Amino acid sequence: MAVVSGWLATAAIVLAALVPIVHRLRAGKRAPPGAPSVRLHVVVGMATAALAFAHTIAVIPALGSPAAIAGGVVALVPGGLAFFLLIAHSGIGLSLRSPTLRARAQKRRQHVTTATLIAIAVLAHAVLLERARG
Repeated sequence: MAVVSGWLATAAIVLAALVPIVHRLRAGKRAPPGAPSVRLHVVVGMATAALAFAHTIAVIPALGSPAAIAGGVVALVPGGLAFFLLIAHSGIGLSLRSPTLRARAQKRRQHVTTATLIAIAVLAHAVLLERARG
């Protein structure tokens, strides 16, 4: 269950990231805060956070598995970091929904930075666990 929930959460991350990218490619500009694509991004993003939480809960019984033991803390740390960053990313993203937000450019940069760090942490987590599974 831990493996399935992890890959589902990863797929949700990719889908959430694609929503604003596709909008920007189609429209040639960023979507305004109330746009349908932003609402879709928020919904998929919240679903992603829920899947990440479910993965965290689902992995508890699997902590004694050979893959978890072989991967050790080195494989689990990037997963924990990704979860922490996902919560921070969600908070930053929700603040971007305000049309009167000051320092919007700075918040957007923080949102993109945390998204990039999430992707790196998830990749490290998955690679280290897959190597441990052998």
